[in-house]
Amino acid sequence: MRNWLVPFCLNDKFKFAFRVAVSLTLAYMIPMALGWTQPSTAATTVMLIASTGSRRESLAKGTLRVLGTIAGGIIGLILVGFFAQDRLLYMLAVSLVIVVVFYIRSAYLNDPTLFMLTGVMILMMYNGGDPEGAFLYGLDRTFMTVFGVVVYTLVGVFLFPPKVEQNLRQLGDNLASAQKALFEAMSLPLQQTQQPKEPQEPQEPQQELDADNLEETAQIDDASDQERDSEVEEEVPPTLAELSKALFAAQQAFETRYQTLNSECSEISAYKKEWDGTVALFSQITEILLFAAKDHSRSGGHPVDYLRNFDELRSEVIQLFDRLPDAWEKQDAHAPQPLGDVEYDGEKLKREGHLYRGEALSSGYLFNQLRERLTKLESCISSIDSLTGNVGFDLPPLKGKPNFNWWDAENAKSAVKVFITYWVAGTFWIQFNPPGGYNFVIFSTLFVSILSFLPFHPVMLFILFTLGFVFSVPAYVFLLPQLTLGAELAVFIFTYTFVGFYVLKGPVTIFFLLGMFTLGIDNNMVYHFGITLTIVTLFYMTVLSVVISYYLPFSSRPEHLLLVFRERFFRHATGVIRLLQADKLSLWQKLQLVWRITTMVVALKKMQVWGSKFKTDPYPSVTGEQLGSYIEQCDLFHHHLMTFIKARKKLDDNPLLVEAKQGNRDTVVPALSQALWQLDSSGVEALNSEHLKQDYQALEAKLDQYFSHLELEKYSNSDIAGFYIFLNLKKNIFESLLQCKQVSDEVAWGELQMKRF
Repeated sequence: MRNWLVPFCLNDKFKFAFRVAVSLTLAYMIPMALGWTQPSTAATTVMLIASTGSRRESLAKGTLRVLGTIAGGIIGLILVGFFAQDRLLYMLAVSLVIVVVFYIRSAYLNDPTLFMLTGVMILMMYNGGDPEGAFLYGLDRTFMTVFGVVVYTLVGVFLFPPKVEQNLRQLGDNLASAQKALFEAMSLPLQQTQQPKEPQEPQEPQQELDADNLEETAQIDDASDQERDSEVEEEVPPTLAELSKALFAAQQAFETRYQTLNSECSEISAYKKEWDGTVALFSQITEILLFAAKDHSRSGGHPVDYLRNFDELRSEVIQLFDRLPDAWEKQDAHAPQPLGDVEYDGEKLKREGHLYRGEALSSGYLFNQLRERLTKLESCISSIDSLTGNVGFDLPPLKGKPNFNWWDAENAKSAVKVFITYWVAGTFWIQFNPPGGYNFVIFSTLFVSILSFLPFHPVMLFILFTLGFVFSVPAYVFLLPQLTLGAELAVFIFTYTFVGFYVLKGPVTIFFLLGMFTLGIDNNMVYHFGITLTIVTLFYMTVLSVVISYYLPFSSRPEHLLLVFRERFFRHATGVIRLLQADKLSLWQKLQLVWRITTMVVALKKMQVWGSKFKTDPYPSVTGEQLGSYIEQCDLFHHHLMTFIKARKKLDDNPLLVEAKQGNRDTVVPALSQALWQLDSSGVEALNSEHLKQDYQALEAKLDQYFSHLELEKYSNSDIAGFYIFLNLKKNIFESLLQCKQVSDEVAWGELQMKRF
């Protein structure tokens, strides 16, 4: 109840809807007050940016949008100048140009409105087929579009600016907490893990940055309160797999948020070097923990047995984790604290076998690496916003994220949809001259490009637009004629926009707001219901075009896309696993590896999005819980594989591994992964879990036998640790694939292949 008071507790959803409503109102009212033409063009620009862009604004992003708008206007005017006298040649040139522009927009991984506005301006330059006055018409549209961009940018920058550093610090603390939990669990001695776990103090719920799920979170909390009474007697501690999954999620949330804000936030840019080092060190600590995370020891020993100062080391690492939240507030650069040596029980190690000694050296090496990274991280965090100087050591480089994904199949399909839609709508316009004329071609092409392969049902578009029309018609008949002051009109526009963006989210909000654009708001209002019906008919025809593109020429049905993404994810994962087994990659294989990794990651993200929106009602044997569990296991396997890929560069130079891999090729993991991407589930069912485990254990036994004949004195601790890291990472990949197989067997994939409209 508290969330709906004063007003709505000013959550992020309220702030965003308020900013958009203010922007759209100003985009309407300022041109009307100054007597400018086409105020709806500026308002449409605000609506498109707010529906398709990110929620954070910056002057740099607004500048790029202005440049994109001007570039689109110039290209559009050039095309009009060359082909205005020949309509078919003009349409051919425009269709080819916008296919390229909208494909780049789909491939661009940052704010897509930059290229979207370029495509919009190219489409809007044609004055309904009338070459006379086309140049002035294009200039007016370009000017009003730029005005809409400027208004939205300034309002977004100065009204309710988000506290970026505070949000990043919160995510950093969540990540450090997840890292600490995994370390405590995997370093706990065996005799302590068997004791009942004491009840923990309830933790504060993690604050969602977008605050879109407050009501759902409250319901979950209520359910948790009811269940807590029945579970007080005995609490089952989380497994290492569950803690690893939580660590993966926290790491990804922190990195994603930072990459989103990195290029546009002045707060971060002032200390970019320190922020980059912080993110890189957090990533290295996560990798070290995942390298060492395992359910049981291969040699039967535990670090407490062969590390003399194990308790002190463990306490020291936990204290370093506990000091990270305080480091954000110090703002005083200082050098990392000196570390003590890791002391081994030399007499005990001499009496043990090679396997035991190797694992002891590996554990000591990982402990030392973890302490070193944590001390550097504490120093790096305290240097952010510091006035006393910079860090006194070299920070690890942060690998940049690519700005484009050129090899996505859905992006290419969307470009084909845009081309076909433009020509079908253009042919219909030439032959029948529908209501709205050439605007029908513009809106159909634009909305198909924006809504292509989005997880929504096409009927929702009809419902939203009809709902907007139901709101706008009474306003057109009873409300607008009574408005005599500009302030009254401003209140109406603000309220309509605020409701749309507060209740709805994403590009589908466009169709609710179209109801307001059917009113034809201008300084000189001509109240004629026939004009309104003409505009309504135009937009209903546009909605129909989007619905047809949902099925043709490429289907966007969730059940079909789930099968496509499932097959694509494991097909490319299998290719990655096979390429990683090569001793040395050629240039072509390196390029292929990059392509397969990128495609695999994108396919998983799409499978997660479509799986969360999939309705299982038409499929009695398929449940949402089954699909959710399957996608979670796929995500866990993906994280383990990506961790192995990150460690591969160091492992490839390890002499122990180079010799070991020559005579011990892994055939179990590639075969299991290949069976999982086959659409015919018989390939998966033919693999028996127990037989797979036996085959993998036989491979590990060969590696143990190989290791037992080595003289460890000839190799460094780093090489020995690398050998055990390799075995542990491979084991994690195998077990996660095995879990994927088990949950995949529970899903009736055959039902999803049924044809239905």
